[in-house]
Amino acid sequence: MEFWEVWLVKSPYASSSQPLAASKIHTVRIDYNMNEKISEIFKNTPDIIKTSYVMEHPNEPILIHEGDFTLNQKERSLTLTGRVYFDWFPQQDIKFEGVIINSTDSIINAFDSNESYDLLISGLSFGKALLQNISIGQNPNISGSLHSESVLGDKTISVTKVNFAIPNLKDFLGSSVKSENKEGSVQLSKSRLVFENEDYLIIIDKSLTFKKLNEELAHKGGYAILYAGELTKKNGSISHDELQELIHCFSVFLTFLNGRRCAPLFLQGIHENDVLWTDFTSYNVDQYKSIVSWSPKLSIGGFNELWQVFSQLWKDPIDKDFLISAVHWYVESNNNSGYIEGSIIMSQVALELIYNWLVIEKKKLLIGKDGENISASNKIRLLLSQVNCKTAVPEALQTFVNDNREIVDGIEAFVQIRNAIIHSQEEKRKKLTSINNTIKYEAQQLSLHYIEYSILSILKYKGKYYNRCSGKLWSGEGEEKIRY
Repeated sequence: MEFWEVWLVKSPYASSSQPLAASKIHTVRIDYNMNEKISEIFKNTPDIIKTSYVMEHPNEPILIHEGDFTLNQKERSLTLTGRVYFDWFPQQDIKFEGVIINSTDSIINAFDSNESYDLLISGLSFGKALLQNISIGQNPNISGSLHSESVLGDKTISVTKVNFAIPNLKDFLGSSVKSENKEGSVQLSKSRLVFENEDYLIIIDKSLTFKKLNEELAHKGGYAILYAGELTKKNGSISHDELQELIHCFSVFLTFLNGRRCAPLFLQGIHENDVLWTDFTSYNVDQYKSIVSWSPKLSIGGFNELWQVFSQLWKDPIDKDFLISAVHWYVESNNNSGYIEGSIIMSQVALELIYNWLVIEKKKLLIGKDGENISASNKIRLLLSQVNCKTAVPEALQTFVNDNREIVDGIEAFVQIRNAIIHSQEEKRKKLTSINNTIKYEAQQLSLHYIEYSILSILKYKGKYYNRCSGKLWSGEGEEKIRY
């Protein structure tokens, strides 16, 4: 007689009153005679998606090719044996290194050339390479890097499915998936996020080693693959050119969801379970950094609808440009680029952009010069009235408002602080110096909240969001519904 135990693991976000560690909160003992019964019990739970590119620890290079490859330039050809790999530092790059195994007569001339080389793997062009280092001796060695689109295989072939990996995406409590090992044991996890619109289905699952890698990231920094994904088209096959636009759209969306830049990497074009090509092009992903963002940890309700509106807006070139710019300025401000003063300036840029797109261009509430001539604080007030944002001002900033007769509300306080930073006359510098860092920080957080709330309203989000001005720190607290 065998017994099988199901471990239900308490989420690290399950309580808002005290810190938690994962614990065994319930055990179900199931009597069975055959391992096949496990599969029957969980037949309706989808299998977890796995990526071919697994990292044991953060910042490990990803091997692309090991063996012979060729560098071609006009009449010059160098054959090397070595490796081609994706490296994370000092920046995300594809690098190569190898020993030259054909004639070395033209090595010096090859190295002196500033022109790029075609790097060929198995006779197919992989990307444009630049030589960076050369060692001449018994085993002449060359190394360099690629700074172009880099695809292994024939990218002209359309595929039925694309698998990918996602580094540095924050933790979300998703829907259930299962993973079964060779012995028949089943592990369940709340890992899945589904993004589906009229054209595509995108599914992403957290790695089984997410907790370990995420903890190491928090300690070491850098990059780790935390999610695996699968993309399918509802009608027809997917071309590589079509994929580029979709991945760009999904990357900007993930960036807004994450609060830091995030993108799918290592895109594998698959047909009938065979990998026909892999795109190793380096899309922009930020190094790990603990930050606050709007997305809730405990609820993914509304995420799919958010994606649907986002991807629909993306189809219009003007709206696409707005989304790219708004998310860019939001992320730069949220990451404290230029420290708190720089963040406040970039928040103002984002709010002006959203005001112009929504109030002037879309709703046409003001026409001509009237839309430009109103004050910055009134622009923000008008914007917030259109998205129904009525957030309370944080305590220290409200005290600052109360102590200054010329400042009527938190919006005016934010604009005054921004003006003191931008207009650097002596009087304004003195005024800025007299404002303590807590007030500046709360002004920054209030402006970021306005940006998040406005974008979520534009995207018709109906789920919960984390209100960064609530002062709540425990997971699950400070999460509110958008008020329409």
